[in-house]
Amino acid sequence: MIPGMFFANPWGLLALAALPVIVGIHCLQEKSRRVRASTLFLLERAAPLPSGGIRLEKFRNSLPFWMQLLAAAALAWLLADPRWIRSDSRQTVAVVLDSSASMQAGRAATLDLLARRLAAWDAVAARTDWHLLETGPGRPPLYAGRNLGELLAAAKDWRPTLGTHDFSAALGIATNLVPPAAGVVILVTDRPVDVPGGVAVLAAGTSFDNVGFSGGDVGRRGAETGWRVLVTNHGTAPQRRDVSVRTLGTGTGTAAGPAQSIRLEPGQSRTLEGRWPDGAERIVIGLSGDRFAWDDALPLVRPVDRTVKVAIGIGGPVGELLAKMIRAADGVEIVTDPATADLVVGPFTADATTDSIQIAVGDLPAADAKPPADGAKSAGQEKPPAAAAAPIAFDPAWVAAEDHPLTRDLGWGGLLSGPAGNLGLTATDEALLWKGGRPLAFARSTRLSGGRIVRSLVLNFDLAGSTAARTPALVVLVQRFIDRIRSRIPRPWADNFETGQTLDLPEAVRDGAVDRTTIESVGRDGGPAVTAPFRGRAPEEPGFFTVTAVRGTPPATVGIVAGAAQFADSRECDFRAAAAIDTLEAVRMERALKQSIEDPWAPLWLGLAIAALLVAWGWRAAGERPAPVLAYTRTAP
Repeated sequence: MIPGMFFANPWGLLALAALPVIVGIHCLQEKSRRVRASTLFLLERAAPLPSGGIRLEKFRNSLPFWMQLLAAAALAWLLADPRWIRSDSRQTVAVVLDSSASMQAGRAATLDLLARRLAAWDAVAARTDWHLLETGPGRPPLYAGRNLGELLAAAKDWRPTLGTHDFSAALGIATNLVPPAAGVVILVTDRPVDVPGGVAVLAAGTSFDNVGFSGGDVGRRGAETGWRVLVTNHGTAPQRRDVSVRTLGTGTGTAAGPAQSIRLEPGQSRTLEGRWPDGAERIVIGLSGDRFAWDDALPLVRPVDRTVKVAIGIGGPVGELLAKMIRAADGVEIVTDPATADLVVGPFTADATTDSIQIAVGDLPAADAKPPADGAKSAGQEKPPAAAAAPIAFDPAWVAAEDHPLTRDLGWGGLLSGPAGNLGLTATDEALLWKGGRPLAFARSTRLSGGRIVRSLVLNFDLAGSTAARTPALVVLVQRFIDRIRSRIPRPWADNFETGQTLDLPEAVRDGAVDRTTIESVGRDGGPAVTAPFRGRAPEEPGFFTVTAVRGTPPATVGIVAGAAQFADSRECDFRAAAAIDTLEAVRMERALKQSIEDPWAPLWLGLAIAALLVAWGWRAAGERPAPVLAYTRTAP
């Protein structure tokens, strides 16, 4: 095709089928019939005339034949509507690649289809600005420039690894890059999806049955540690798979037992359980493979809890109440020595050196205080008997909660108490609850001389003289604060995570107290480890990882967290809705018509076709005109 030219109506070229028809018609002339005559002037014409029949004869060259061919070719050209791209035309094409892991199943076919479609778009304008983005939140653009070949090369670095996510942010960025009516935004995905107006969809997805893991965990099963996984058949027909368990060492995988076969009905989910292999720290539960391999193997590690050690330094009813609240939280150990504790519960003190929960109001005996023995007297004079306890007087003022992560989405209407204590807020305090214009509870942060920050939860009311024991919101508040303290513990721990999940690292690491933090990743099949800077999340591809902190000179490496990254997004594993979609052609033709001009010689081709038809008709009519009768006289002898 001529550069810069395209046919707005390619179907018009079907008119060229008239050319062989015309040739055939001219070859179907029958041989002329022989007529005997006594003299030539008795013949009306000397030229042979057809008399009917279907016998073929050799092609006879004639002017009408060539005129008819010329007219047919000119009409086909006009019906195809040739147009020419303007030399000053310009467009912007923004391609948004779906970052969902389901795209792994058809990645090669998608890139091939994309290359063909973009080649057609490249011919729509004299200059094209290309942009290549991903739908994943926070992912940088893959390409921006004017070379289609470089864009296709950059697309090979596309790694769809995410679970189900929202495309709107990426599509919004792409839409802002494309001027109105001067380009297109193309979403490349594998299934039908709702998109804003002006966004074209290109998909090379195909529907197929898939079986994969939908999650797994490790925990205590009675007296032993065991694993548990969920297998789902995302298909329309029964499926059979082999399940195997293997341990993973340093770069090697060892089978832990023979494979077992399971059968799943369409849409069925089945739980599988097993005993954790002795001496193993990492295992992989595997399924026999299918087209989507990401959910065919589930990595698991033996968890190491990040336990919060709590020392309770208050006795009496308040101490017992707080002990019950703390024991209700997961991953908590009650210790007796405050020096080894991560969190200390005690009376209010302004110079705390350990993270604490402090009670500012009420009778707060020490945890180890014991009542004197019967008949015992003090060294001085005998104390008078205690007066009878006065009835509790609740403050009728409402409890108002701040919009704070510790109190958010909690109901405090059931908390009845006396008035708030006399403690006021400092510049570093965060108010949590208010009553009568005074802080009822607040979080305090104190920076020590060495730079370390101590965090305290201060309850500024009498817990014994309140309904705290019957207020679930207070229990949740205490447990949330314990989780905050858990994130500050520097001891190494291990757990199982989802791919791309945010990791809650110790506060010292998040605040930059270490020189650098790295993550070492190992695939599900073992092999060499890959080390990269840590970005705050688990790896985006399934496998095992270890996060370490490096500090000091010479550098010292300290392990922070080890884990397994699992891909178990059942929505991405379901390919029943996958389909091939292409809405590009209609948009491309619309843009091409706006950026092109019609054939300026179209009137000439139309006149040429009409003239050719007239010449052919006139030549034919002249040939069929009867010859004049010759007049003659006869001379007398």
